[in-house]
Amino acid sequence: MSLRRRLGRGVRRAVGPLCLAIGLAPEPADAEVPAADDHLLGDIAGLRPFLAQYGASVELTETSELLGNLTGGMRQGAIYEGLTEMSLTLDLRPRFGWPGVIRADALQIHGRGLTANNIGNLDTVSNIEARATTRLRELWYEQDIGDWLHLRIGEQSADREFLVSSTAQVLVNGTFGWPTLPATDLPAGGPAYPLGTPAVRLRLDAGGALAWYTGAFNGNPAGGGLGDPQRRDPSGTAFRTNDGVLALTELRYNPGSSPDNGTYRLGGWYNSEPFRDQHLPLSHSGDFSLYGVVDQPLVSSEGGGQLSAFVRAMGAPGDRNLVDLYLDGGLAYKGPFGRKDDTVALGFAYARIGSAARSRDAEMGAPVRSSERLVELTYQAQLTPWWQLQPDLQYIVNPGGGVLNPLQPESRIGDALVLGLRTQITF
Repeated sequence: MSLRRRLGRGVRRAVGPLCLAIGLAPEPADAEVPAADDHLLGDIAGLRPFLAQYGASVELTETSELLGNLTGGMRQGAIYEGLTEMSLTLDLRPRFGWPGVIRADALQIHGRGLTANNIGNLDTVSNIEARATTRLRELWYEQDIGDWLHLRIGEQSADREFLVSSTAQVLVNGTFGWPTLPATDLPAGGPAYPLGTPAVRLRLDAGGALAWYTGAFNGNPAGGGLGDPQRRDPSGTAFRTNDGVLALTELRYNPGSSPDNGTYRLGGWYNSEPFRDQHLPLSHSGDFSLYGVVDQPLVSSEGGGQLSAFVRAMGAPGDRNLVDLYLDGGLAYKGPFGRKDDTVALGFAYARIGSAARSRDAEMGAPVRSSERLVELTYQAQLTPWWQLQPDLQYIVNPGGGVLNPLQPESRIGDALVLGLRTQITF
């Protein structure tokens, strides 16, 4: 008997009696079953459809990558880093008829990051770069109130839903997920990968095409203190609630509620924590930012290919923020070379150093920082339904906005050319 079959039979024997003991008789065969072809292990000898009868699903993915900077940065070199992500979702509707969902998401982060070790730039080279650890990311319950209001409470990451461009997510650099402005300006980088924090989120669906998201998050996911915030809460289980409030709100409009039309987002955030001035010896009460995001399909081909564009813009006060203006944009084409599941994408990003920080540089006689710019070209190849391979090229101009190289204090950090290869497997 194969390992896959023995594993599936063993788990079914363990889970089945437990489900029956608590009154979870299996649902009829019309319960939604995950597609086995999308996973390396298939349906694990019937385990996935067995769990689906109880509204449960388990997902496991492994992302691994090699990245290296051939030029520039603090020094040249290559790194390996990886992320194992496991999630458990329990939908209470199939068995109980109760409009609620429970989700838990855990991370195992390994290797070391290119930005932290080699380059020292603001736009983190990889969206999986983080300190090596095993940690909880999310643990929440969502309640549907009718068809129009959805309440989510528990440990959450804001970058799952807020400030997101769906077109940009194929790109590898972290700024195309959670942008550099909030990642630099908010305490601990905000509630974004790999950090979560206690939060309450409301989603209001108004007429299909229009939706409003708003959330109240703990103001500092790692709490106060010096040093790396990921070290202050290495397991993700601090569940802090006394660090002020980060309020986010976002209005979305998608004409016809169709992916064939554009999606337009307008939002902002406010953090009630005190923020130090970037130049003067004083503190400001609170901080805020406004932003807009556009995802726009442009051209569809007869063969099923589609060209889409994205643009994001956001700003924040220059007196209390290192980055006061952020812009990005780019193009993504799904279906190149007749491969309908592949995607090629080109992205640009610009992060401007705030006026107060530039004034401080000049007053101290240090090189005056200006901005950091980034261009990325990537190709995501869907080799099988469960395996992606993604070569990546990035060029980072003026890392850190033009800071001195700590390893060579007589010169600034040089522009960096980054080559990488990522692989992702869904088990």
